[in-house]
Amino acid sequence: MPLKDNRGTEQDGSPSEKFCSLCYKNGSFIDPNITVEQMQETAVKALRQKHWPNFLAKMAAGRIPKLERWKT
Repeated sequence: MPLKDNRGTEQDGSPSEKFCSLCYKNGSFIDPNITVEQMQETAVKALRQKHWPNFLAKMAAGRIPKLERWKT
């Protein structure tokens, strides 16, 4: 999810510099047990609701495994 208008929030309510509103709120992950595949599905659905073309939504979701949350 692009961070520009979709930032999650830190504990103090400030916008997160790293995580979007789909997965991060009040300084913690909304669903800490979600898999990367489930997060990709969630992101595609959210982007499609914002009228993104399907191929762009899937391209964006394809980057999710490279994000800091999913690095092991």
